[in-house]
Amino acid sequence: MRKPLQCASIVIAMLSLMTIGLMLAGCSGSGGGVSSQVVSGNASVGAPLAGQVSLKDSSAQPQEKTAVIGSDGSFAFDVTGLKAPFIIQGVGNSAGTTYKLHSFANGTGTANVNPLSNALVASAAGVSDPGQVFQAADPAVLQKIKEDLPTATSDLLNKLQPLLKLYGAEGKDPITDSYQSDHQGLDGLFDNVSVAIPNGVITVANAKTGEVIFSASVTDIKSGTFNDNPSTLPQTPAQTDPPEEVTPTPPVTTPPTVTVPAAPANVVASGGTRQVTLSWKAVSSATSYNVYYGTASGITKGSGTKLTNVSSPAVLTGLNDGTTYYCIVTAVNSAGESAASVQVAAATVSATPSPVIPPVPGSVTATGGANQATLTWAASSGATSYNIYWSSTSGVTKANGTRVSGVTSPYVKTGLSAGSTYYFIVTAVNSAGESAASAQVSASTNPPVTKQLSLAWDGVTGASSYNLYWSTSPGVTTSNGKKISGVSSPYTHTGLAAGTTYYYVVTASDGSQESAASAQASGTTGL
Repeated sequence: MRKPLQCASIVIAMLSLMTIGLMLAGCSGSGGGVSSQVVSGNASVGAPLAGQVSLKDSSAQPQEKTAVIGSDGSFAFDVTGLKAPFIIQGVGNSAGTTYKLHSFANGTGTANVNPLSNALVASAAGVSDPGQVFQAADPAVLQKIKEDLPTATSDLLNKLQPLLKLYGAEGKDPITDSYQSDHQGLDGLFDNVSVAIPNGVITVANAKTGEVIFSASVTDIKSGTFNDNPSTLPQTPAQTDPPEEVTPTPPVTTPPTVTVPAAPANVVASGGTRQVTLSWKAVSSATSYNVYYGTASGITKGSGTKLTNVSSPAVLTGLNDGTTYYCIVTAVNSAGESAASVQVAAATVSATPSPVIPPVPGSVTATGGANQATLTWAASSGATSYNIYWSSTSGVTKANGTRVSGVTSPYVKTGLSAGSTYYFIVTAVNSAGESAASAQVSASTNPPVTKQLSLAWDGVTGASSYNLYWSTSPGVTTSNGKKISGVSSPYTHTGLAAGTTYYYVVTASDGSQESAASAQASGTTGL
């Protein structure tokens, strides 16, 4: 059954109050209809995070949406037109501490953001920093998380079973099971434990004493260690005595009088990408709720755009970017409609422009050195990294060059041959893709360095040639030195080791006899 709104182009589906949430669009917005394509949840660490949640989809160029976390920890996204699965990141503060936590959704439904969801995403992705997964939003990695998350969740719940049981949260999935920031169940657990992933190790500790309760590698939760020492586990509130038995009163046969319900209380509004999420506390005897909203403060039943038969949380979609919306909520039953709630307001998030491929890097230079070349270039607007392609042959391209990825300026290419010319191009990269190549530049490495020593001596009358004897040890003679025959002055001794001292003596020869050796001389090669 469907009921038309005052605006003929939009209808609201009659859903049970147990529905996760409706996607709502007003008559005065930028268009859109009613949808049930919602990802919602609670972002908390015992207390709600004060900040925002962002969601990226699995498109080749990921689409991103942002929602402000409500004061009760709630958030919701309209994911109509987005490709599942989704990676989620919550950034906010609680009790003076800043948190960056992650979660995951296979599709529409609940995807809470909390310390355990953060650990589970890390485990399913096989990384120590799930923030890297969100940053890249690689569809292949998201598919891996989708496949491995059930096993990681099962292993972690089994390992933490004694701890979860203390808070009545045994078997509760920290990502997909709904809970509130009321210090009960899972939320009570987060009040009393800390969860971190230092160096790829999931560590659950007593928040008050710091004692480790559980630790495991992110890649092997099943082999983790649980410390079940009672002194290690956090204390839970004392159990209350069971209520006294009361003799039931016979039911009254007179039918109860139905009265108009009270106005909804604890209404919370939070903005997002072209959406505003409303949540409120259930009203006794209410069978449905109406929302009235507009862009001017002072909304009433008479002035606001009316949306009927909604439930909490309700997501108003198709709204304008960077605009504040004012909302009131009423409760409805067969006796009529309640008075309006207190007005709440939230601003939609300003549109984030889609990334574009960065421009070609300019001012590229290449300078040769000892077995290396140094490249520099001017920054390209919007680039997050750069690629270099190089070759020892002119005409290098992205297709034929050797690629070096993820570099920044200046970049030093080492391991090159001495006395050789190398050719380079540079490209700029961001999430939208890779730019065209820069103009080719080239650089020549320094020529090979030959270690040598030069020797000279006075000529001897009657000598027709000279012999040189050398050693790396002092005290060289014609008997123990290495002989180089038939040399003349000056003589260059090449092919020597760097930083080494050499010792020499010289003899004169007339072709038939050899003179006594000269005095020893020495020299040291450079480094």
